[in-house]
Amino acid sequence: MLRPAILLLLREQESHGYELMGRLAELGVEVPPTTGGLYRSLRTMAEEGLVSSYWSTPQRGPARRVYAITESGEQALEHSMPSLASLLRTVRGMLNRYRQGN
Repeated sequence: MLRPAILLLLREQESHGYELMGRLAELGVEVPPTTGGLYRSLRTMAEEGLVSSYWSTPQRGPARRVYAITESGEQALEHSMPSLASLLRTVRGMLNRYRQGN
């Protein structure tokens, strides 16, 4: 669930890791308990060609690595949508059955 969420958010807007962590939380995605988990995912996704990154040097504060979705990432996001839709149908069905049983 984390990878498609990262790709979706990066499709909307390029982000640095800390900002991305906040945006994931707003989306309701369970974020790894440490930023290291998120950065490992981003690094792996970069190695796979799904995201790219560059260094941004703001006038104040430290340089930040900013992440962006690539064309391969766009394709991966598109391919993940049917399985997410299927998962949503399954969860809805389970919740409905649970509610009917109470």
